[in-house]
Amino acid sequence: MDVERMIAELEDLELPDLERLGRAVEKRIRTVKGKPVSGVLEYRPHADGTLQAEVRRYYRKDGQVKEQGPYWYFRYHEGGKQKKLYLGKTDDPVEELRERRGA
Repeated sequence: MDVERMIAELEDLELPDLERLGRAVEKRIRTVKGKPVSGVLEYRPHADGTLQAEVRRYYRKDGQVKEQGPYWYFRYHEGGKQKKLYLGKTDDPVEELRERRGA
């Protein structure tokens, strides 16, 4: 594949085709780079487990990276199994945990 030839041929394209090509190139770049990384922002030991704040990142149709969250979870072990309790998007995860667990 001769990239220099492809770049030179861009001179022959009109605006609608250039815009279409631009979208296709951006989509391919996102595919090669991979997905935006969602992950844990913060861990807090609490009672018999750990509170953690997670953020979600994704590509919008216009190519921008969008971030949502943080969403809080409580991870703990019960009966030899790991459990994960969703607390939601809250400013006070400790209080939300108390309400959910009834403690």
